[in-house]
Amino acid sequence: MFYGADLTVHLVPHCASVARDGWVGNHDDRPLSGAGREQAQALAGAVGTGIDAIYTSPALRCRQTVEPLAAASRLELVELPELYEADGFHQPAEWVDGVFAPMGTAVAGAWTAGRALGALARMAGTRAGGSVVACSHGDVIPVLLSSLAGAYRIPLPPLVTRGGWYALRFADGRLAMASHSGSHRSCPNPRRRAGGC
Repeated sequence: MFYGADLTVHLVPHCASVARDGWVGNHDDRPLSGAGREQAQALAGAVGTGIDAIYTSPALRCRQTVEPLAAASRLELVELPELYEADGFHQPAEWVDGVFAPMGTAVAGAWTAGRALGALARMAGTRAGGSVVACSHGDVIPVLLSSLAGAYRIPLPPLVTRGGWYALRFADGRLAMASHSGSHRSCPNPRRRAGGC
C-alpha cells in the first residue's frame, strides 16, 4: 500500500470528551472533558516535539487533543475531513440500506477505512519521510488499523485507553504497529460513554 513511504504516523484517538449523552449542541463542537484536557497535556509531553506535521479531524475534541502538542511543536494543525468520525457507520447510504442492509455495517466500515487510508496517503504524499501525528475518532481508528493489519498481514496492536496512541512505522515496504499508553489519569472503563470517557 505505502511501499515507498518512510514515515511514522502517531495515530491518536481523541482524549476523553464531554459525554455524548445529554449534549445539546452540535457534536462537532463537543469539547474535551477536564480529564481529557489533562490527557492532552500529558500526550504532548509523551509524544514530544520531534514531529513534522499534525493532522486532525475537524471535530473540536480532536483539535483540542492535539493543540497542546501543536503549541509545543510550533506547528499548525492540518484538518483532514477523512479523519472525521463514522457516526454509526451509516455511509455511503445507498450501499448500507435496502438490499445491502445485511452487510451494511461491513460496507460502511470498509468505506470509513478507505477514507482514512486516503488521509494516510495524503500524509505520505506530502512527507518524504519523518514523523507525523494524526488525531481521529474511536470508530475510525479500529477499522483503519484492521485494514492495515490485513493488508500487511501483521497482528493488530493492543488497545489503548484515552490519552494513548498507536505508532505506525512505514519503511522498506513494511508496516510495524505499536501501542503507547498515556502516562496520566485515564478512564477507568474505556468502553463507557457516560461521563466523557
